[in-house]
Amino acid sequence: MEHTTVWKLDNKWIVSCGSLAVVAMLLSIFYVYILHHTVTRYRVIAGTEAIGTVSNPSVIRDWLAQKRVAVKSQYPTVQADVEVAELQFLEEREYKAVYDNAGAIAQLEKRTKLRTKGMQIRIDGKPLGLVKDEAAAQSFLNMAKERLIKSSGKGKVRILTAPGKAGNDMSGAASGEAAILGAAVEAASQAAPETVSPLGVFESVQFLQQVELAPVEAKPEDISDSEAMMNRIETGDVQPLTYKVAAGDCVSCIAYKFKISKQVIYDNNPWIQNNLIRVGDVLDLTVLQPLLAVKTVEKRIETFEVPYETNYVEDAEMKAGLKETLVPGETGKKEVTYLTTRINGDFKEETAAAETVIIPSVPALVKKGTKVIPGVGTGTFAWPVYNAKLTSEFGRRWGSFHPGTDMVSDNKSIMAADHGKIAFAGWKTGYGNCIVIDHQNGYSTLYGHLSKIQASEGESVQKGERIGTMGTTGNSTGVHLHFEVRKGDNQQNPLQYLGRLP
Repeated sequence: MEHTTVWKLDNKWIVSCGSLAVVAMLLSIFYVYILHHTVTRYRVIAGTEAIGTVSNPSVIRDWLAQKRVAVKSQYPTVQADVEVAELQFLEEREYKAVYDNAGAIAQLEKRTKLRTKGMQIRIDGKPLGLVKDEAAAQSFLNMAKERLIKSSGKGKVRILTAPGKAGNDMSGAASGEAAILGAAVEAASQAAPETVSPLGVFESVQFLQQVELAPVEAKPEDISDSEAMMNRIETGDVQPLTYKVAAGDCVSCIAYKFKISKQVIYDNNPWIQNNLIRVGDVLDLTVLQPLLAVKTVEKRIETFEVPYETNYVEDAEMKAGLKETLVPGETGKKEVTYLTTRINGDFKEETAAAETVIIPSVPALVKKGTKVIPGVGTGTFAWPVYNAKLTSEFGRRWGSFHPGTDMVSDNKSIMAADHGKIAFAGWKTGYGNCIVIDHQNGYSTLYGHLSKIQASEGESVQKGERIGTMGTTGNSTGVHLHFEVRKGDNQQNPLQYLGRLP
């Protein structure tokens, strides 16, 4: 009896366990089925608005990337982009969930906006034009610097044509904030150090005006033509002005009539030689007013000979006036560093910044009679004007050769550059009141356009002695001193012989 009861209990336990195993197996099969049919999708939120579901966020991101590439290709002249609200992707996992990639993209496309921007260039706060971006603006400004630097009036042919007509012929940064480049945009920061100019090395290149870059909304048709902007910069939108030469006209007369400098006439009409113009010639009298000005400071180093001094030993037995060389003199060499300032390529001033003696000159030792020989130069020259400021260089000027250096000063006194004898004192064609000093060592100096001569021919003068007063006689455009140095009959550049400006 007891044995039968135990068997029955064991049999119930086995049945129960089997039932539980079957249930567990069924549950596992159901779980696997559900898991296999569960789909992950992403709900796309644009701003605060749900616009659809996608299989993966990359569907939207890839579409946006392709859209941006497409609009940039479609609008290459501007900064083109698509603007959308902030996107969020909420992950959802559901049984047999569905998603619609194309539908979400279509809804997003309805909510995208095309934005096109450009970079506006401003000069002293006034818009010049629009370019694509900052890189294009910097490239254009660098081109403008180069063009303006090369626009020196020397030998330049200026061609200015008004659109649709000839000239006036008179017969007889970020968030929309401006990224200020500054009043002095250094070209040295845009190019390699020690940029070489035709005359030397650029120490600095800078705009005199304030140049700004500002991002603005712009359509492709708003972008400016770079050549048109460059023409505006170079001309200031000035209309061309021409004049037909009439009987009795001369270059100076025309310049006075139109209140312009003769240099403008020579620059605009480089075919004029030796001031010769004929009746019927058409002159370009356009005075350009560039919107931008580039100031350059050029450094150049030149090597010059240093004339030797002559030391004398008196000999009572030698006849007065006779000389005998005991030790020949030797010329030395020096390096002079000049800083030349130009605006838009036109010369403004030049200073001798440094001077280094490479080979010292060796004085000559000469025996002479006991009678003092006056008027013999030392071989070195002093500035003939106190606190001089250069206004014109030695070389080509106004269609002809300028054989000296022009200078001005508040002090109008003119001094002898070295000991010597007055070889000429009087009126000389072109020079007006003029003095020539023979330094009796192979050199002579000329002082032109004086208002007053205070020395006489044959008179001996000492270095620094006052010989006249600065003026504007002869062929002169204003009060100044025209100073020449001659070695024998050959014209020399005076700056090769003058020391640093006092």
